[in-house]
Parts: sequence; C-alpha cells; structure tokens
Amino acid sequence: MKFEVFKNSTIRHFHNNLWLYVLSSVCMCTGVVLGVYTVKYMSSFERNDLLGYLTSFAKNDGLKSINYNQVLLESIKNNIPLIAIVWFLGLTMIGIPIILVIDALKGFTVGFTVTFFVNGLGIKGVWMALLSIIPQNIIYIPCIMITSVLAMEFSFMLIRDNVKKNWTKNVSSKIFSYTLVFVMLSVLMFTGFFFETYLTPSIIRAMS
Repeated sequence: MKFEVFKNSTIRHFHNNLWLYVLSSVCMCTGVVLGVYTVKYMSSFERNDLLGYLTSFAKNDGLKSINYNQVLLESIKNNIPLIAIVWFLGLTMIGIPIILVIDALKGFTVGFTVTFFVNGLGIKGVWMALLSIIPQNIIYIPCIMITSVLAMEFSFMLIRDNVKKNWTKNVSSKIFSYTLVFVMLSVLMFTGFFFETYLTPSIIRAMS
C-alpha cells in the first residue's frame, strides 16, 4: 500500500513538473556542450599540461597509499554543499536562475572531463571515462536534476502562495517534506561517493 502511494506520488510529480525537468536537462546539456568546446579550443600547451598532470598522478606511487578517507571526504565536500545550496535556493523564491546555472555547471564539468579524457588519451580515454567518470555521474546527475526541479517547484509554490496571501498555510510541514526528500537523495548520492573514492583511483592507475 505504501509503495503504491509512493509510486503514484512520484508519477504525479514527474507529470506535473515535466517542463521543469526539460528545462533542467536543457541547461545541463548546454553545460556539456560548453565543456566539449572548451576542451576543443584549449591551447596545446594547456592541454598537454593537464594531460601530463593526469598521467603523472595516475602513475605516482603515492596513489598506491592514497588516503581513501580523505578522498571520500573530498567527494562529499564537492557534492553535498551543492545540494544544500540548491535546497536553500528553493526557499528563497528568487533562486531559480541560480539553480539553472548550477545545472549548467554540472553539465560543463562532466562534458569537459569526458572530452578531455577522450581527446587526450584516445581509446584509453574512452574506457577511462566510461569506467571512472560515467558510473558515479549516473547517480549524481539524476540526483542533482531531481533536487533542482524540487527546489524550483517549491520556489514556484511559495511565489504562488505569496500572491494568494496564504503562504503561511502548512508551511512548516511543506518545508519538512521538502527537506526530507533532499536528505534521502543526499544519502543515495553516497553510492556514487564510494565508487568515486574506492574504484576510480584504481581504474585510472590500471588504465594509465
């Protein structure tokens, strides 16, 4: 019974906010395209410098004794604050443009990284991107997109309620439900954190 309620609620959410998902997807895709073109128009000096850094990092003996706890902490610090910012922007009624910029920046990061690997390392870069970049982002990107849409939806709701002068009605319970979903999605992202921490360094070293 609870599963059916959750299923119906999820379907209704996606149906009611389809246009927001399209908007978020367009911003992410725009970021990906910008990332691709940034790599394309980098100078050969910049490209070789970054490629040399990547290669030396992958072959460095220090990678064998890497502090995985520190890497996990960095992964968390790079993503959870982003989710927290999106959550806060959803409460402001004016944060929608910034949320879309965040989506574009996430797309840019993925597009730049994957294109750089492929452009700099050829077939090896394709495999490296598929095995060490794409897997965690299969989790990160949907989570960020869903949180972005939830934040924009909540912001529109606050604007609508404010116009109707009934924004205080059940506001605390709405914020609680809104926050709870963000917490659940943040917990889900830990699957990506563990992959990025414990598998990605080994894959990069093995492929280099």
